[in-house]
Amino acid sequence: MSATTSNLAQQERAGIPALIFWIAAVSLLPAAALLGGMAMVLIGLAVCLAVLVYQRPAEAPGVAMLYLFAAGILLPYSSRFDFTLQSSEMYYWAAGLLVITAGAVARLGLRRVSAVPLSAKVFLAVAFAAAVYGETHGATTSYVLRQLYGVLLLIVYFGIARHIGNQELLLRRIQAFGVLCAVCFIVYYAAVFSEYGFHKEMGYIGEQAAFLATPLFIAGVERKKYSWVLGALVMLLVPALNFTRRDILTFLMGLLIALVIKVKSSTVRGLCYGAIVLVTLSSLYPPVTELVAEKLLTVPVVGPLIPEGGRDASTLLGRVEQLSVSLETVRVHPWLGGGLGGELVMIMPITGELSADNFVDNGWAYLLQKTGLVGAAAFLWLLITMFRGLSREAVGLTACLLSATIVTMFSQPAFLHFTTAPYLGTYAGFLLASRRRRVLQATTPAAIAAPGQHGWLHDEESAHS
Repeated sequence: MSATTSNLAQQERAGIPALIFWIAAVSLLPAAALLGGMAMVLIGLAVCLAVLVYQRPAEAPGVAMLYLFAAGILLPYSSRFDFTLQSSEMYYWAAGLLVITAGAVARLGLRRVSAVPLSAKVFLAVAFAAAVYGETHGATTSYVLRQLYGVLLLIVYFGIARHIGNQELLLRRIQAFGVLCAVCFIVYYAAVFSEYGFHKEMGYIGEQAAFLATPLFIAGVERKKYSWVLGALVMLLVPALNFTRRDILTFLMGLLIALVIKVKSSTVRGLCYGAIVLVTLSSLYPPVTELVAEKLLTVPVVGPLIPEGGRDASTLLGRVEQLSVSLETVRVHPWLGGGLGGELVMIMPITGELSADNFVDNGWAYLLQKTGLVGAAAFLWLLITMFRGLSREAVGLTACLLSATIVTMFSQPAFLHFTTAPYLGTYAGFLLASRRRRVLQATTPAAIAAPGQHGWLHDEESAHS
């Protein structure tokens, strides 16, 4: 087969995901949105995407992330306006993602997926031990499984991205389908605007949008692809309209980190470091958050638009209290904390009410509460391993991973919850894969596949050609 024919065949195959998605969207999504049945449509879509991933495993990281983003928008929480209600939509999100992940693992083989650094294996083993501990000490089984699922997905997509995938392909998929999902959210928001006005909803789509927009925006600026920059800004409307400040700050932090990495001027870098400190304080320190909120409320155009849920730092105060309570749990149960699925009991700082919840918003409190000192040490080891891949060559992924660690983890267990763990596991896996290729290229250049082609898949496609 000639090189030209091979390239044409690859381009044709690359267009298959877009064709499948558009057929499904045009024919099924509007009817499901109007008549009901969106849950079954999403499960059916997951089955189709699992087949696609089995045929083209390089699509797996992007498919997982974008499926979760779409699921949170097309099948949102029934309790998105009232956290006291029970919500079952996450079970459909998790089931669909499980189907897609099974397709990828079946194609790649468990041996390749599990060939991750020792630190990842140790953290997964600790999570299993914490799950057993939580289950045997009265934790609700569904929460034990859900929280173990998040850790498992982090490691699985870390392994998948290290061995297969294509960063260029991922960015193109984000530009096409991430923006489409964001447009769907904007349409939904416009539809309910007459009833709710500017409002804040619960959910994870804000974090997901920030994680998708950050590398796309930075890559767009680097390559002067302004359609990517515009697409990233459209996705950023999701957390902006939802008034989730942590997600806007995550994106801003990512841009500042990228500037520090790329610019050579010491003056500009100094200004960026100062801005990073300000963003960090706004994200973690309640008095600074309250001061910024007060200033925004005095702005004539912006102030009246901010909903009640976005006008104070009460949620941040709650997360500080969560960290304090989790440290007390570690004092009593130092090794594995309360175990996965265990409750965190605390007094709410504003209302003074007693709260008992299986979920912990603060990611570091979550880690200590659920896995104790052993889990915290194993996770820090894993983070160090992931950070070994940080580089100037993949500044978008580097900036997003660091921003999630500095900003998002204080407000959400981004590395540990199944709705966001595949994002960060994928980015870390891509970064380590790039580092490995650079090291090999420095020693044996002829043995390295062309950029965008990885290991065994490249060999397999060459054999077919």
